[in-house]
Amino acid sequence: MTAALTVGHGHGHSHAPVAPPEVMAYLNGEPVLRELLDDRLAVLRAGDAACVLPRPDSREGRQLIRWVAQIVLTEQLCLDELRRRADAVPATRVGPAGEAEAIDGVELVDGAGEPDPIDVSTAIAVGSITAAALAGSEAVRRVAALVTADVRIPAEQLAYAADVLGQEPPADPAVPVADWHRELLQSARLEAFARWLNAAMHDRVQLVHGLEHPGDSSQPDNLHRH
Repeated sequence: MTAALTVGHGHGHSHAPVAPPEVMAYLNGEPVLRELLDDRLAVLRAGDAACVLPRPDSREGRQLIRWVAQIVLTEQLCLDELRRRADAVPATRVGPAGEAEAIDGVELVDGAGEPDPIDVSTAIAVGSITAAALAGSEAVRRVAALVTADVRIPAEQLAYAADVLGQEPPADPAVPVADWHRELLQSARLEAFARWLNAAMHDRVQLVHGLEHPGDSSQPDNLHRH
């Protein structure tokens, strides 16, 4: 059995601990199995883009592995968040055929009072890892919607934007009607989710040697040195 580990820093610039080969990281001190990453990489290298991917043993290949690992960990972190919120969100989700749906043991529902879904079409603005996780995972999109449901644009900022655009300010700052207002709100929600994700990673995830964040300046394959 793999031992638990005290949670460290998900995006820190310190030396990551060495872990058993079957462990890709620790979430809440518990091991996240490497097979989750290996399965995702296998699918990636069996797909249409396989011919343009770097060799696994190259610097670029190791950075790709780290990048995919961050996506997998983002998904696992959001599943953990949904489990924590089990008492605060509806217990089931009704699928297209009327059946209840679940994601990795976390059941979801669409119902009254649910937060509006977050628009992921411009998510690349908050980073490729977050954008990829949002695009590929229902759990990540669900958490993004939940943790940003209360985000609003201050009335003063809306008034300024309306003046610059030659538009009327919204009658209700909490209800976006015009496209420009919706775009501002979606951008603010994406930024809020990125901040939440960074904080949650820092608090709950411990990365391990060889699978550091690809942008960590202390790991040997990062070319951006300061």
